[in-house]
This record gives sequence, structure tokens and C-alpha cells, in this order.
Amino acid sequence: MSRGQFRFSYFTPDYETTLTFYREGLGLPVIESWDRNPEDRGTLFGAASGLIEVLRRPESGESSHLWDKRPPQGAFMVIEVENVERMYRQVIEKDLPIQQELTTQTWGHRSFCVREPNGLTLYFFSELQKG
Repeated sequence: MSRGQFRFSYFTPDYETTLTFYREGLGLPVIESWDRNPEDRGTLFGAASGLIEVLRRPESGESSHLWDKRPPQGAFMVIEVENVERMYRQVIEKDLPIQQELTTQTWGHRSFCVREPNGLTLYFFSELQKG
């Protein structure tokens, strides 16, 4: 299999709030951003070894992309971080909506969950040291 890029992409009707959540709330790095016109805006955020692509949902319904007007559903993102304790403190300080408190999972993760503005769950974790 060739080495390629992985993106989780979705359209949001609340583009600015979503950008603020990822950029300022979570502190994810902006890899690229574009604003070609009001109907074609997007931002790529770095998240572990992948990208989260947030796209402004066109109001006119006209787009060259295949998209669905429903909010994202039945999916969640799993993001490994170097220090989950530090990430959790940052999320608490920013008063982001915690969905699951910081906990130790039986499968070897220390993790917590937050809900982003479009209803997606983000699961942040670090592997526990073995032994």
C-alpha cells in the first residue's frame, strides 16, 4: 500500500465556531486554510498522523463536492497525543464540553472525550506504559 494522506473531512454550517474550537480550544495546528469565496472555505488541522478538514457548508447547495446536509453522525475521531494529562488540563482550562472525564481504560489507554460544535465526539488518548 502506498503512503498517502488520511483526512477526516466534513461540512459545517457553523464554520467560524468550529475553527475556533479546533484552533484555540484544542490548540491543533492549522496546516492550510483557504477562502476562495463565501461558498468555498476550508481549513486543515493537524491531528496526530492525520488531518481534520473542516469545510464551510455551502448555503446555496451548489458545490463540486459530494456532501450531506445532516450533521456528522455515527462517527467519532480517535486522536493519540503525547501527553493526555496535559491535553485534558488544556481542555478544562478552555471550558470545552467534556463528554467523558479523564480515565484509565482496561485496554491500556489513559483517555477522555470532548464533544465538538457539530456533535462529533473526539477521543484523546495516550498509551499507558507497560510493566
